[in-house]
Amino acid sequence: MTEGTTTPGMGSAIDTLYCNDDVNIMSGWPEWERGRENLLMVKHVTCSPQHYRLQEARRDLPLPLTQPYGEFCVTDHDGKIYRSNKYFEHLVRRNCADNNVPYFHAGPSHSNSEMYDFVAAYRCKTLPKECDSWFTRSRPGNWPTPEMLQLARELGCFLIPDGHCFSEHSDIEWRISPSLIERHLMFSMGIIHIQCYIPLKLLKKDIINPYLNGNGKLTSFHCKTALFYAREQLLPEMWTVDRLFDCIIYCLELLRDWTTRGHCPHYIMDGVNLFDGKLNSEQKDSLRTILTIIIDTHLTPLAFVEADNLGVRLLHNVYTVAIWDMMPRRAVFQEITGFLSVFGNDRIMKHVLILFDDTAERSPDELCLYLHSMITCLQLQQLHRHRSEQALCRLDAVNRDRFIRHLQQHLAPIAASICIQRGIHIGDRIWSWYSASMNTDVASTRLKLACFTVKVTSSWRLMYWRMLNVGTTTLYKQYVGVEG
Repeated sequence: MTEGTTTPGMGSAIDTLYCNDDVNIMSGWPEWERGRENLLMVKHVTCSPQHYRLQEARRDLPLPLTQPYGEFCVTDHDGKIYRSNKYFEHLVRRNCADNNVPYFHAGPSHSNSEMYDFVAAYRCKTLPKECDSWFTRSRPGNWPTPEMLQLARELGCFLIPDGHCFSEHSDIEWRISPSLIERHLMFSMGIIHIQCYIPLKLLKKDIINPYLNGNGKLTSFHCKTALFYAREQLLPEMWTVDRLFDCIIYCLELLRDWTTRGHCPHYIMDGVNLFDGKLNSEQKDSLRTILTIIIDTHLTPLAFVEADNLGVRLLHNVYTVAIWDMMPRRAVFQEITGFLSVFGNDRIMKHVLILFDDTAERSPDELCLYLHSMITCLQLQQLHRHRSEQALCRLDAVNRDRFIRHLQQHLAPIAASICIQRGIHIGDRIWSWYSASMNTDVASTRLKLACFTVKVTSSWRLMYWRMLNVGTTTLYKQYVGVEG
């Protein structure tokens, strides 16, 4: 919440980190302090890059403890005594039992409510070696800045009680968490970066994880990692409102690439795979599939996001589709995604321009007929690609007509421009496209028509007045013979 990257509809939990500063965490024996509880960070050969063991030390001398003093001191086969990471879990469990309240556990979080994630931690004053390369690697986007990197060095990190999922000694392993650095990076983000991150979280919550059906999980931290890498790699001029969808898709492509390789790198620490314990190989294939659908359809699955009524608002403002109560949510998504994909504006324009390149020798009537048939071709190509041939049959007549009118709204000005450029007669069908798509929005289609009529007649004032007051039918009949 402090980052400003959640919405009411996400139902995000309240995260709380409790840091016990009474314990002195040492990266080496010279950092030992008399009279304090001291723990030495030890990189055991069995530890993953993000994990350490905490060796118990004496309070009177800078020497390892030789005798365990409680149930949370674990003696390893090499005779060294390490601090167990089960102590905080034990405290919360006992408190929940004493107060007769439920106990909830998720990763290193232990609490008495699903709405609260409570994590206990120790403070590590110096960053481990795994973070060194992050400060020196090249950055095309010149982010983070040198000033940000300098401050990040001073923030340090935490050790939280969470062993590696594949470790045989996970109960005595502690995970490095540079959460203060990550928070520092998030505070440097602009509104456009936040607008990129929030749709990723919404897609994760309402589209991606439901598609995985409980088999594996994409987390918000995976999305945040993609945002960090995108912010670092993309040039500043890419982060503009008109390129927002491109930035979101770039993040999704990063996630898809990591899924293909089976390795999601930590943004700050080397050698860490954030997919460990979250996804197996089969689940990664499913994740890659859904990410590909979202990317190829130019983010149209956002129309199915329930959080904050985002999908309903998009459907109301952009297009209308039928969502059937009797069909499973996943089945609806699979069948309708291909149908909606034609609304990716850049993809429509790409197909139209390619087709126009092949129509240079066609007569005006043939050109109009060809464009008209292209509408159907676009539908069938998209539906066939997603094996959703029955989707059109499921849509009611109103929605199907609305879909056609939106395509006509895009095709009419392009076709008219081509005719004017070539100096050929503007066919009746082009005018009918203008007329049919007149009510798809408030003003843009009428403005396009105004520009079109200015091009084809010198009496543009009379034409403009009649367009607004007389109607398109009368206008069409009067100027049907006008040539560009």
